[in-house]
Amino acid sequence: MRYGSTIIDYFIPKALNQVKILKPSPFTRDFVDLDVKFHEILEKPVGMDVSFHKLLSQVYEVGKRITVIVDDQTRSNVHTKILLPMLLRELASYEVKTDDVRILIATGTHRAPTEEEVERGILGPQVYAQWRNHVFIHESDEDCGFLGETAQNTPVYIDNRIIHSCLVIPLTDSEYHYFAGQAGTIKSLCPGVAGGETVRRNHPKMFDFDRGFKPDCRLGNTLNNPVIQEIKEIAEMVKNETPIFGIDSIVLNREIVYLNAGDIVALHDAACSPLRETSVVEVDKPADLVFVSPGELGLNLYQAGKGVHAGWNAVRKDGRGRIVILAPCRDGVGNKSFYQAMHECRDKSLRDGLRYVIDKYCTEEAFQIGNQKPVDLLRILITLGEGNLKIYSEMDPKELKEVFRMDAIPRLRGETPQETLRRTVQEYLKMNPTPIIYILQDAGILVKAPESPKDSHTP
Repeated sequence: MRYGSTIIDYFIPKALNQVKILKPSPFTRDFVDLDVKFHEILEKPVGMDVSFHKLLSQVYEVGKRITVIVDDQTRSNVHTKILLPMLLRELASYEVKTDDVRILIATGTHRAPTEEEVERGILGPQVYAQWRNHVFIHESDEDCGFLGETAQNTPVYIDNRIIHSCLVIPLTDSEYHYFAGQAGTIKSLCPGVAGGETVRRNHPKMFDFDRGFKPDCRLGNTLNNPVIQEIKEIAEMVKNETPIFGIDSIVLNREIVYLNAGDIVALHDAACSPLRETSVVEVDKPADLVFVSPGELGLNLYQAGKGVHAGWNAVRKDGRGRIVILAPCRDGVGNKSFYQAMHECRDKSLRDGLRYVIDKYCTEEAFQIGNQKPVDLLRILITLGEGNLKIYSEMDPKELKEVFRMDAIPRLRGETPQETLRRTVQEYLKMNPTPIIYILQDAGILVKAPESPKDSHTP
C-alpha cells in the first residue's frame, strides 16, 4: 500500500485466510494505440453532429480564444499530462495561434495552486515551460458572469473566460464521487469554473438533517441525485452560451484505459458503464478490518476523507468494524471549514455534533466547501463507533483524537511503517483472531457489501 511515496507491504500474517486485496475485475480497453484512439474520438464524438475539426472551422478564427480546462492540484492529473500535449499539438496542426489558446485551472472553490504545483503536479515541466504565460487560475468569487437560475433557483455564475471563449475544451477523468456520485465531465464546469455562490447553493442539496447525506447522494449513484442532476442542468446552460467539446478518460494504475470525446453531458452519461467495470467490487460479507490508502489524496486530512468513505462501504457497521487509513497528511487538515466545524462540536456527542454542523454550516446561506466533510465523517463514526477509525499519519495525535475523533496509530521510536502496521495487526488479533480483512489500495473503489447487523448506512 502507498503511504505518500513509501510502499508498505508484508504486514498481515500469512496464516490468516480471510484476507482480500479488493480490486475490480480486469478492464479490457477498446484500443491499443492511444494516439490512434485520440484521433478517432475527435472524428466521431458522442452526442455531437460534427467532428472536432469541423467544429473548429465553424467557431474559430484568429483573435478568438480557445480555453482548455484542466483539473487543479487536488487531482492526480495523470490524464492531463498525457492528453494536454496531444491536444495542443492537434490545435497547432489546425493552425490555431498560440496566443489564442489559454489553459484554465478549474479550482472550484479550492485554494489556488502554487507555481510548483502547476509545473509538476498539473501540467508537467515540458508543457509548463512552453505554456506558462497562457495559464490562468479560476477564482470562484471574482470575474464570473451570470447565466440565470436553475429550476431549483440556484444562481449560475461561470468564469467569464469560459463565457467569452469561442470554444471550451474540458480535459477530465471520470471517477466515483462520494456525494455527487460521479466526478469528471460536467463537474469541470460546476464546481470547476463556477462562481462561489453557485457552489454554495448547489452542494447543500446533499444534506439530510437526521441522516447526514440524502440516500441518493452517495458514491457511484447519479440517479435522482439532486447535486449531480442540478450540475447537469448547469452544464446545459453553459453549453447554450459557449460551444463545448469535452475530452474524458478513465485512469487505472496511472494509465488511460478509457477515452471518449464530444458533448459534455453525453460524456458524463457514457462514462457510467465503464466506471461500473473499473470501480465496483462486490463482496459476500463486510470486513471486520479494512486498510485503506488514499494514495496521492493523502496529502491532507480533508482529501484523505475519501479513503475513510471508501473503507466505510467495505466494513461492518455494528460497532465491531474497524478502518485503518494510511495517509501522511503532511499538509495538515487541508481545509479551514472542516477544522472549524469539527472543533466546535468536539465536546458534543456524535449525533448532536452531526445535527449541529448541518444546522449551522450546511444551509444554502452558510455553506462553504469543506462543510460537507464533517457531516460525512460524523455519520461514519456514528455507525462505526468511536475508537474504530484509526489513522497512520504525521499529524498531531492529540488533534486527531480531540477534534477529528480519529485514533492515531502510535509510531514507536526507530520503527518502520511496516513494523508499525505489523504491530497494529497483531494487537487487533488479540481481540479478533479470525478477522475478515480487506485491503483497498484505491480510494475510488466502490465496495458493495451486504449490510452488516444493525447497518442501515445511516445514523
